[in-house]
Amino acid sequence: MKLSKAEVDAIIAASPRTFVPFNKLLLSEDYQARTGGSTPTLSIAELAASIKESGVLQNLVVVEGARGRYEVCAGGRRLEALALLVSRNDIADNYPVPVLIVPADKALIASLAENCFHVPMHPADEFAAFAKLIGQGKSVEDVAAAFGVTPLVVKRRMKLATVSPKLMALFREDKISLDCLMVLASVDDHEKQEQAWANLPSWNRHADYLRQLLTRGEIESDRHPVAKYVTVKAYEKAGGPSRRDLFSDDDKKVYLLDAPLLEKLAIEKLQRKAKQVLAEGWKWVDVRTRYVYDEYVKYGELRKAKRPSTEQEAAELESLQGQIAERHNRMEELADQDGNEDEFYKLEQEAEALGAQVEAIETALVVWPVELMAQAGCVVYVGDNAAPAIRYGLVRPEDRSDMAQAAREAGSPEGAGGESLVSLPAAKTRPVHSERLVRSLTAHRVAAIQAELLSRPDVAIAALTAQLAAKLVLDGYRRLYGSGDPLTINATDTHGTLRTEVENMEVSAAWQQLEAERQAWATHLPEDVDAILPWVLQQSNATVVRLLTFLIATSVTGVYGAEPDKQSTDGIAAALGLDMTKWWKATGPSYFNHVSKARILEVVTEAAGANAASPLQALKKDAAVSGAEQALAGVAWLPGVLRNREPAHADAASEDAGPGAMPMAGDEVPVTAEAVEAA
Repeated sequence: MKLSKAEVDAIIAASPRTFVPFNKLLLSEDYQARTGGSTPTLSIAELAASIKESGVLQNLVVVEGARGRYEVCAGGRRLEALALLVSRNDIADNYPVPVLIVPADKALIASLAENCFHVPMHPADEFAAFAKLIGQGKSVEDVAAAFGVTPLVVKRRMKLATVSPKLMALFREDKISLDCLMVLASVDDHEKQEQAWANLPSWNRHADYLRQLLTRGEIESDRHPVAKYVTVKAYEKAGGPSRRDLFSDDDKKVYLLDAPLLEKLAIEKLQRKAKQVLAEGWKWVDVRTRYVYDEYVKYGELRKAKRPSTEQEAAELESLQGQIAERHNRMEELADQDGNEDEFYKLEQEAEALGAQVEAIETALVVWPVELMAQAGCVVYVGDNAAPAIRYGLVRPEDRSDMAQAAREAGSPEGAGGESLVSLPAAKTRPVHSERLVRSLTAHRVAAIQAELLSRPDVAIAALTAQLAAKLVLDGYRRLYGSGDPLTINATDTHGTLRTEVENMEVSAAWQQLEAERQAWATHLPEDVDAILPWVLQQSNATVVRLLTFLIATSVTGVYGAEPDKQSTDGIAAALGLDMTKWWKATGPSYFNHVSKARILEVVTEAAGANAASPLQALKKDAAVSGAEQALAGVAWLPGVLRNREPAHADAASEDAGPGAMPMAGDEVPVTAEAVEAA
């Protein structure tokens, strides 16, 4: 039901306005249009504070009841707030309350009218009004008392009033949520507010993400370990700029804006701990705000060793262990009896306490070896718990030899865990070949194997058979694809990807041979995929074998980023008798441009002799490359990654097969190219 303005005016005009003592008012049960379900803007306490400060600004709507009482049909929350003030003795029991008296037959309409035509104030107007009150000279505490809220609430509403007018307009249009507006208000710079909102993606306009954008580069005082260690008080005393967030759950939350100053203060505070650690006998102590593993990844490590126990410690350990044994024996006796649970648990607790004493003594026996501490150091830093933490026993790379000598002189005892007392990572050397060069070289090798396989169907079929056997027999690798492909064989054309590994791969003889074969088959095969199987069935065995050989060849893989000890294609290369000198030659573009001058001299010495390498020593890199090309012009030299390695050989299995082994037909017939052609 919705009333027109004329109907509402008529009700008001016919109704007298007067004052009624509070103790004559009661809430009507028959004429209330509002029965709950909505969330009021102000709480009863806030409304009571407002009435106490400014009086009842909007009259209640009442109906005359029996015995001089008046039933309130509109204004129930105001009545409840008045009752709260009376209970607190803030107003008298007969406090005059402004009311509008309406006839009983118009009461429900009047109640509905008040609620229907009431337009609540927009929060943005409320924020501005609070700011105006402060601007008029009222204190935050006075405004808070007037509205029954805390001073923090007043400060927050004033802060919201300072948001950029552009963003406030969007808030009024419900295009910015209140949560996001509070985050925007946490910074004072309007331009920064507007940029942050503009950079926020439409699908992620959430307060948490907006806060991340606005606080990037700032340090949270209550979460960052270094900030907690230094403390906000010390930081601000040193002149550090900060920003407080009135809208955080904890109004004491502070954002620190000067990270270098915070780090400086933390280092200065940690120095006291560092002096104590250095006095223990270490060679050096680094001070860091945080321990970064990558900074010390090349450092060695010194471990604790177990020292001999003193007579007193040995006697105490023996006594404690005897007492523990006594209690365990008694517990075993009680385990088979009923009704002794209390004594059992008491003995168990005593045994645990004695065990803790044993552990404390044994821990004290594990110490840093004094004779080796002089070659090691420590890092003092702020731990995750915002307290000083120490990483003990690090060995600098430049101290490796001295530490090794000291360990030998100390007899190199074992650490407390039985491991070596000193752990020194192997010194890393620069690889001879870069990852890019190794990938290029191994790609050339793959292309050469693919090309040579074209004329060796016996090796191609043997390689395919071996791979299928490894997957389907040894590993039990079986997969069915329903009504899809009838065979569980996946093939990838690796030949086409080799161009990405080598510059100008197209000029390679191996590449060209494979491409010629591909083009030949492309002209013979049907264009319709479903017609390929019928076409293959019509071909001779020799044609089918040749096609299969080509397909197997194009699936060969084996490109590496670092020079491997062995390669997946070693077996195929050995079976083919692969000679990479037929397919690759060391030139400037293929090799020498990608290695150091020292490596060039090493290669020339190996391939052509020291006399050929000697003149190149005084040349610059470009001239040395040209000289190396000339020196190796007629020499068949290969880098290690292109040289053949002996593959693992199959062991004789006739004796291991056992008496029940199934004889394999044709075992005595080797698989050769001639045999395949004959088939």
